[in-house]
Amino acid sequence: MNWLDRAVEACEGARWAEALDWCERGLAQVPDDLELQYRKGLCHLELGDEQVAIAALETAAARGHLESHYQLGLLAMRQGRRNARFRERSLGHFEAIVHAVEEGREYPALDRVFFALGSQYNKDPQCREEAIRSFRQGLAINPLSAVGHNSLGQLLLQGGQVLGAMGEFKVAIQLDPKLSQPYANLARLFFRHVKPAELEQEYQHICEEFAQSAPQVLARLSLEMVELGKEQVYEGFYTKGHRIKNLMGIIGSRLRGLGRKAEGAQRGELNRLGGEYEVLYDEWVGFLEAMKTDKIHPAMTDIGHLVRRVAAGFDRQVWKSAIQTRVQEGLPCVEADERMLREAIINLCLNALEILEEGRGGQVMLGAGYDVERSLVFVEVEDDGPGIEEEHLELIFEPGFTTRERGNGYGLSIARRIAQAHQGVLRVKSRRGHGTVFRLDLPLSFASVQT
Repeated sequence: MNWLDRAVEACEGARWAEALDWCERGLAQVPDDLELQYRKGLCHLELGDEQVAIAALETAAARGHLESHYQLGLLAMRQGRRNARFRERSLGHFEAIVHAVEEGREYPALDRVFFALGSQYNKDPQCREEAIRSFRQGLAINPLSAVGHNSLGQLLLQGGQVLGAMGEFKVAIQLDPKLSQPYANLARLFFRHVKPAELEQEYQHICEEFAQSAPQVLARLSLEMVELGKEQVYEGFYTKGHRIKNLMGIIGSRLRGLGRKAEGAQRGELNRLGGEYEVLYDEWVGFLEAMKTDKIHPAMTDIGHLVRRVAAGFDRQVWKSAIQTRVQEGLPCVEADERMLREAIINLCLNALEILEEGRGGQVMLGAGYDVERSLVFVEVEDDGPGIEEEHLELIFEPGFTTRERGNGYGLSIARRIAQAHQGVLRVKSRRGHGTVFRLDLPLSFASVQT
């Protein structure tokens, strides 16, 4: 077995330090081996030495190693979603692969290059046509990519091509009935672009196109439509509630001012009322946060790293229960708003810890993994507490619902809104006396890191 074979074997076993050692030994003997140089870059990347990894990959890419171009393109995507310099750099690496193939070079996974190009072009509204063309080229190579069809549908819908988008979402559902994003996108299309009088006809088309699976598809779409209806109500309530919040802030400020000017018993009474008012104001702010999330600012996010940071934050606090972490090896990055995701994960962990705090304690497992079949990354928060009553399972995500005396009922609702803002799903499984598992699924965009 030669140096490269040993390095590849160690990489496949996620033994990155060992793999790096084999790469170094091999390069000492054969310094021009581009595959060893590429593997060296991957090892440094997995070991956290990003700058050294980039240098190794650039050395290989400069001499025509196509997979090194791909990895450098993904790294540039991770380094800044809204930074034009990084965007141009990533486009350059992906386009280098396409040009090499056009000149006769072989590259076995060209579809993912076109998908990555489409994802990058889509960051600039002026390049939507280029993005659409790239996704179409990727799908010509891999027509069975449900995620690719869903992404193309989103682009077509953004450009006002409603019928084309509808067709792509339906194809995505047919290819992968478990993928949640095309159901949400198709429901949103119906909600915003199809008149109520025409909806019956669209449902009839689904019955004809999906045959035996039509009832399941229609059920999923109906649930998504219900969520969209709730979202519309929440947004209207949020707009009016935000005005009330501003007025409450003014009243609170004046109440505090009167308290500072008053004397004796009157001052004490005003300060007491001011304290109660602050509690009411905080409650109202929490309620509004559960109605609508802020605009997301996505960037490439390492979910495994985020999970470990959240767990470390709880380690510095005093709880009856401890949080254990379980992160799958080789977890891809996902395009997301890290601040908002951290808030969602913290809310889920707090919910579990507070439930266990009311009893004798227990264990919370915070995990992250990658579902290859459904093209998503997930975060799970599992506790071994008392579980949730079956009749409460459909209510726990409603703003303000709680069964605990000290709970405000907003944490889970906010977490779900954050999941939906990322085109993700937050679900719960629980049995009374057998603990609870919350799972947050996040779609794996084409900007994810793949090795």
